[in-house]
Amino acid sequence: MYNQNLFNQNYINEAQYNELLKLRNQIDQQIKFEIDQQNEINKMLKALNDYFDAAQKIAPQYQGQAVALSAIEIYRRLNNN
Repeated sequence: MYNQNLFNQNYINEAQYNELLKLRNQIDQQIKFEIDQQNEINKMLKALNDYFDAAQKIAPQYQGQAVALSAIEIYRRLNNN
């Protein structure tokens, strides 16, 4: 039910108000989705940064093993295994 004190009925009716409210909710949902996506991208970039920081600390004799295991994990994730 709409609140009659919320707006002047001479300028907007209940159907118009409901359409505007629906549009506002859609816009709010889109904005939230876009913010969430940007946050996920930032998390991904941080994880990559952490990965390379850790990779630089691996001794040369273990770097081949680290690269191979990283490639296996990437393959596994891309193939949902």
